[in-house]
Amino acid sequence: MRYSIEQYDANGFLKAPKWLWLGWFFLSKAWVVFVMAGASRDSGPKILGLIYPDHSMLYLGLVMGVPSIAMMWLVGLRHPDRRWAISLVKWGREVTLFTALAQFAQTGYHVYLLHGSFNWISALSLLLLLWFTLYVYNSRSVKDCFQPPVLYRT
Repeated sequence: MRYSIEQYDANGFLKAPKWLWLGWFFLSKAWVVFVMAGASRDSGPKILGLIYPDHSMLYLGLVMGVPSIAMMWLVGLRHPDRRWAISLVKWGREVTLFTALAQFAQTGYHVYLLHGSFNWISALSLLLLLWFTLYVYNSRSVKDCFQPPVLYRT
């Protein structure tokens, strides 16, 4: 047996690793900023203007955060009676990799628009996206958490 019994949920599915959850939250950072700005009514436009000066980048970030939020939701919905959720979660690794690479390209384009001037936020974002992409691509536990148990395979 490769994983301990605590790493499985009540239905026999391997739980997603903590680093994968943190990466999904990072990929949905535009949603986090959007909700925080909405929660602080008076200073909401200031927060959005500070983090996303160009509104089109916010909207693009919101669209690119949807697959991560959907994967977080679908991983929690896995159940033997929900075959549709099991079949959608099988594509989770590929969807996560595509989303991370798309956000990497978006951040790289943002750096290009700034004519390559150094920005700590962009540099840190590029570094975290690169690390997360390598983690999702190489991790055996990430591959296994998206595979259903033998009993539920279609």
